[in-house]
Amino acid sequence: MRRLPALAALAASALLLAGCGIFSGSGETDDGVQPDQAESPTQDPDDAFQSLQVNMVAQSGTHFPDGVDGVTIGCSDTLVTIGTVPIEAETTEEHVSAAVEFLLDDSQYYHGDPAFTNSLTLSETLELSNVELDRDAVQVELTGEPIVQSECEAYRIQAQLYGTVASTADVEEVSISVEGTELNDVLNVEPFDTSQLFNDE
Repeated sequence: MRRLPALAALAASALLLAGCGIFSGSGETDDGVQPDQAESPTQDPDDAFQSLQVNMVAQSGTHFPDGVDGVTIGCSDTLVTIGTVPIEAETTEEHVSAAVEFLLDDSQYYHGDPAFTNSLTLSETLELSNVELDRDAVQVELTGEPIVQSECEAYRIQAQLYGTVASTADVEEVSISVEGTELNDVLNVEPFDTSQLFNDE
């Protein structure tokens, strides 16, 4: 059984209750959570309280009144980085762990109206085993099995996990394995290009 850390649970509750697909003219949700363009965090690395950078998907054809900026993935979907309320994490590894567990423990596929989606909700056996950060690279180990219902969902799962880890750790070199096999191979998709998350254009 998964155990979401208390602080991550608080962040998750705040984001999900916000209805993160509902925009005001400023592009923020009702409580200030911003579905920002996927880009590296600009938070003070010495601050123990930082927002989780989690990735969700605006599926192709979904119309948002104010538009959505992000990275185009797979089946013409848009990967969007969402900053949650700050949580306390003493190390980058803990921060990455909380972000990954946020996605894995989320039980709601759709969020907001129009909706962002979390394709990891169906993969109930997936659990985080370990996170290691070595200078400019991060390695994440998972156990269990990802549930993939279509090729489009495979791309969404891939982008959500690699994007979330890269955005949270603020590094481009990311390795995610499931039971010892690289996630890209498990999903049978080409490697995800994390460098697109850090474009300053």
